[in-house]
Amino acid sequence: MHDVLSAPADAISRLSVAEIATLDFSRVVALTNEPNMPSGGGATVRRVLELAPVRLGRPVLEVGSNTGYTTIEMASWLDAPVTGLDVNPVSNVFATAKAAAYGIGNATFVLGDGQGMPFPDDHFDLVFCSNVTSFMDDHAKAINEYYRVLAPLGVLASVPIYYLRTPPESLRARVEEAIGVPLPVTSRDYWADMFSRPGVSLIADESYEYVRQSPERIAGYTAAVMSGPHLRDLPADKLAALRNRLAHFYELFDENLSYCGYSILLFRSSHPNPEPVLHTTRPAARDTA
Repeated sequence: MHDVLSAPADAISRLSVAEIATLDFSRVVALTNEPNMPSGGGATVRRVLELAPVRLGRPVLEVGSNTGYTTIEMASWLDAPVTGLDVNPVSNVFATAKAAAYGIGNATFVLGDGQGMPFPDDHFDLVFCSNVTSFMDDHAKAINEYYRVLAPLGVLASVPIYYLRTPPESLRARVEEAIGVPLPVTSRDYWADMFSRPGVSLIADESYEYVRQSPERIAGYTAAVMSGPHLRDLPADKLAALRNRLAHFYELFDENLSYCGYSILLFRSSHPNPEPVLHTTRPAARDTA
């Protein structure tokens, strides 16, 4: 496992301190093996599996698996093959090693782009795409690909992040620079419309807001991520530069997310009972008397 995990360390060794200070978030994720979990963390992954239980042995796909958090989490709960797709080979190397280290034999990581995936049509019972679509140039093209590989009666699960309030333009521009792709001001309705297709039913829609984190909590989380074994032998100046860059992103994103929310949106292809409900309901208040 040590040899496999040396790939990020080798990549860091080829960077100068000045270059580390200019890396975008995606590169920092790959080099630090940052978990890059979906909004809500493991609870969101488990909620998706609860809302859309996967049939025994049926294949599952995560688009944008990064360092493997969600793919491995799903594989640990399922008796089914789970594939993670990502464009970053360093992240795939780490994810593969992590799955092997924990004995997760049903997780596989493939190098590829979500806008043109190397999978056959109608293949996966569940396609999980978290917020990765926001990072792609052509949202509609990517979503068409998700549906292409989704099996009939399968579920496409998205967890998009969007703005509840318009952020200051200077903040939005800084986040855009940090992630290295355009960051339009989108809404929950934008994403629901983008994922809608004829013959597809929205079967779950749960919305959440973000909570601001204290500087101490951000510092503690940064320290935890930077404690990875592949980082221990780095020169002190490179270690400090990488830690500072990661902390910068966490602080920036925390400020930006104070304007944001996210939703768990599940869409089912070819649902046999797509008709809307006339008499809607809501959770009943508990009698505390």
